[in-house]
Amino acid sequence: MKPALRLLQLLFPLAVLLLVLVSIADNPALHLLLSAAFAQVTWASVLATVPGQMAAVLLCTAALHVLRPGVGFGASLSSRLLRDAGGNLLVFMPGLGEIISTRALVLSGGQTRRAITAVAIDSVTEILGQLPYMLLALWVVPRFLSAAHMPQISLDSWQITAGFGMTLLAIAATITLLKQRGIWPKIQRRLHIEHRLFQRGLRQNPRGIPLSVLLHIAAWACGGLQFWMAARALGLDISLFAALAVDSVAYAARAIVFFIPAGLVLQEASLIGAGLVFGLPAPAALALGLVLRLRDGLFGLSLILWPLLEWRRRGGSRRSNRS
Repeated sequence: MKPALRLLQLLFPLAVLLLVLVSIADNPALHLLLSAAFAQVTWASVLATVPGQMAAVLLCTAALHVLRPGVGFGASLSSRLLRDAGGNLLVFMPGLGEIISTRALVLSGGQTRRAITAVAIDSVTEILGQLPYMLLALWVVPRFLSAAHMPQISLDSWQITAGFGMTLLAIAATITLLKQRGIWPKIQRRLHIEHRLFQRGLRQNPRGIPLSVLLHIAAWACGGLQFWMAARALGLDISLFAALAVDSVAYAARAIVFFIPAGLVLQEASLIGAGLVFGLPAPAALALGLVLRLRDGLFGLSLILWPLLEWRRRGGSRRSNRS
């Protein structure tokens, strides 16, 4: 990847984070909202998400494993944990989670081409699995847009302008750099190759891909279950259906505005907006958003698996050379 693109990928998340910090410091209402939300967060609520998240990880691991990545279930589990950790924490480079996941499969004994194909197809089946879950968001959004549910949070015009401006600038700069460096045709060729690999994978494993989609649907539902369990741990009265619906809105927003690193701010704003539809106060909804971020940090500790796998692979190579 060209240095200019690497610099852009690094600066954009930092710029988003800087805008968030400046907005909070400059807006007393947001500062009070964030303070009230932090005051509600407890470690019990974070730990309440662990069973649901572990179930989701195991379902996603099974979804990858049925695609025949060439390794056992345990190696597939490591790959999935690293993928989620990389995607949630290493936000400076989109797609880094998938790259680490593929590398983990190779380090565990999988063939490179087979690992790339499995992770690519798994990414597609995960998106397909999210589509039914996003239908709940379509039920929530019209109700949120009604005047009775509009959030009473004001943002200065410069903050809104800066947010949209940064996003448009990042998109325009990325497209321009891709075209100038001749990378865009390579991306198109890569997409064409991955499309052919997906079709070949469907022919070679006709039951694997549909099963992978079903497993991902169940995994997405576990996200709403986590939201509900965390809410109950905080003493909030919210139904399981409401929890599923609110969670679906947040992740639908992240999927649509995918270029925002890790859905920074966007995820929390979506939770607040959707929560208002079900009578969830803004500080409580934001507290649940912070709980989900802390959960991501907790499971992000699995990133230590990556250097361990690299060290084990190098140690095995040295032993082979000596013998």
